[in-house]
Amino acid sequence: MVGNTVTITIPDIENMPDDEFACFARMHDGRWSDQTKAMMHRFGTGKLNLNRAWAGATQAWNCPCCKRTKTEIARLTSSGVLLCAIESHHDHLGDTAGDRFKTIIGTSEDREFTIQREHAKCGMLQFVERFQRTLICIDCNVAETAAKDLLGNVNDDTFILRKREFSFSPLEIAGFIKPAANKVHQLDADAVRSTWERVKPDIIDRMDFCERMARRFVNGKNRREVAVGTRERLEMDDHLVIMEQVREALPELSRGNSIATRVMIRSVARDAVRHSDRPKTKPATRAITDAEYAKVDAANADQKHWPKVDENWRCACCQRTKREICRLSNKRLWHAKIHILRDWIFDATEPNARYWRAPLENTNLMIVDHVPSLVCQDCRHVVSEIQRMDDSVDCNALTIADMAESITAIAPHQLHDIDYQFAMQRAHDNGDIVAAVEAYHAHEQDVRFQMERIKSFMKRHRCPIEDARNTFAYEYAKAVDVELEEGHAFMDWMIAEGRRFEKRRGSE
Repeated sequence: MVGNTVTITIPDIENMPDDEFACFARMHDGRWSDQTKAMMHRFGTGKLNLNRAWAGATQAWNCPCCKRTKTEIARLTSSGVLLCAIESHHDHLGDTAGDRFKTIIGTSEDREFTIQREHAKCGMLQFVERFQRTLICIDCNVAETAAKDLLGNVNDDTFILRKREFSFSPLEIAGFIKPAANKVHQLDADAVRSTWERVKPDIIDRMDFCERMARRFVNGKNRREVAVGTRERLEMDDHLVIMEQVREALPELSRGNSIATRVMIRSVARDAVRHSDRPKTKPATRAITDAEYAKVDAANADQKHWPKVDENWRCACCQRTKREICRLSNKRLWHAKIHILRDWIFDATEPNARYWRAPLENTNLMIVDHVPSLVCQDCRHVVSEIQRMDDSVDCNALTIADMAESITAIAPHQLHDIDYQFAMQRAHDNGDIVAAVEAYHAHEQDVRFQMERIKSFMKRHRCPIEDARNTFAYEYAKAVDVELEEGHAFMDWMIAEGRRFEKRRGSE
């Protein structure tokens, strides 16, 4: 073929020196940048928590709410970690309106109905959401949540709105914060209340618009004919033509494994304070006798998890055996319980998750799988006690590794000694994990919904899964306006995810 030859050198992103990488990724930021290293030196720490949004923004970025630069936003946590975090702030009113819209309209097995509903919902949201998704600093995002906590749930004669169902806009946040360099914002409570009173009528009006549009759709109005076949392409795009040739030459640059993804992985950091001491051994107490253990075993026969494990089982957290987790109650009766928890698997490199989920979730961590893990009642007690001490702590704020790290002393037949101050701090530091767990649960629900639709379609039409897959692939492609090939790839992934979740549920 006659033409020009262009040589493209893709560097060894994972192993190239920081100074060379800084030149290669000069429009971005990360743990490799001189600015980040200078801040770590200024704050006297070797620990860094730098998230995806921070890495993706230029080093000169400043927050649209508080107007602080990156060097003014970075701050040292109580754990001695330099926190460099930017958050993607969106209007939760859009989520509320979308759910309300679908509730009024309902569901249908008709493919065209589902496509039309999704197009109508997207159009409606353009007029309901009060602001575009915006990058703001973590302190402005935290202040916005604190402002809604201050208001509580809004409930009067004309309007009921839970605090998580709307969001203050960036300009509104700017009006009730008191920012300072390298510190958490202070909140102006009076300004929060006056801001809410000002925006409340507009929010009520927008939700009314949402419900009116939903009723119009139910009545057969506002339909829009969707183009059949492939998407319109009136012009050839140089970038697309070149990238198609690059992908043919480098098939390893698949979905979720792009150069940009590898740059991001090289840029982020998530350090957390580590507990310095290993769990100590407590003085032994009286051991349970064979007869007493037999009574516990018989009493637990109806428990869901106890009968499933043999005498070789050990707690996934403290490593004690079934016999060793038995202890005396206040009434001097031996008892024991086994609970199931999910041990999360984080992976920023899993291609399918990065491609299909990351653009929608906007979380700084990605959970791609979980391992059902059995723990004793005393390890599970760590989470329960932390929540009792602070009811704002989420049940997923501590991982199994965090629970194990908070234990300072272990002994058979006894409650653990726990460093609750450490556990509480870790729970408060794990906001990224809580968000990732919520996103994973939402993904699991989406997968279950798709699998239920597939099974229902197969049963109704008495057809193989391939026919259902093709039908819903077309529906997806038309609903989100992508090529049919993309729809097929999406459904293949959803079916694989559905089978994975079904396998996990079988062991839970």
